[in-house]
Amino acid sequence: MPVCVSGWLKDKKVLHRNESNGGVMVLIEDDKVAKTFPSKGYLLSWMRILFKQTKAHKQDRSMRTLNRVGLVTPEPLGVLNFYPGTSPYEAALLYRYVHEIVDVSEALKGAKRAKILRNLERELAVMANNGILFVDFHFRNVMADPEGNLCWIDVEVKEGMKVVRKSFWSRIVRMNEDCDPGVLSEEEWQAFQDGIRSQLNDPGRFLRA
Repeated sequence: MPVCVSGWLKDKKVLHRNESNGGVMVLIEDDKVAKTFPSKGYLLSWMRILFKQTKAHKQDRSMRTLNRVGLVTPEPLGVLNFYPGTSPYEAALLYRYVHEIVDVSEALKGAKRAKILRNLERELAVMANNGILFVDFHFRNVMADPEGNLCWIDVEVKEGMKVVRKSFWSRIVRMNEDCDPGVLSEEEWQAFQDGIRSQLNDPGRFLRA
């Protein structure tokens, strides 16, 4: 059942505010956090909550999908729905906070650059081979620990080999050209593509961007 957001948010520590959509990340207890997503309107929010199609539900399912194929995300703890019309928020994604990680765009400046790139190649290939497309892939949606191990955040995926074969490479190219231009040198970019391709099952069936 949905809860009243004003009472639920009272006295909770805000860890981060998303300036683009107005959502907040708050500390619930210990290492448990909640990330809220804005309401889409009274009727639409009720429908999205009823059919578990809120952004929070989609990210919770997506995190569990990556976990099933052996990839790391913050531990998903479920979804909390809010009463539509009573707050600017529709639902909250609950998960366990991960310490001592930084986004890959920052981590690539350090000594583990080569290891991080190899891990990205391997894990992107794992997704593709399992029919998983990471919808918004860029270097700020992946975190790395001090050893160069990855943790995927803001996870939203689509499933099915048809959509993966059609859109996989275009998402990789979009990262390099639009989201994180200049982060990889020309040699690194070529090696990055080659490294992914070498680990794909039947790479010839993936549509090139």
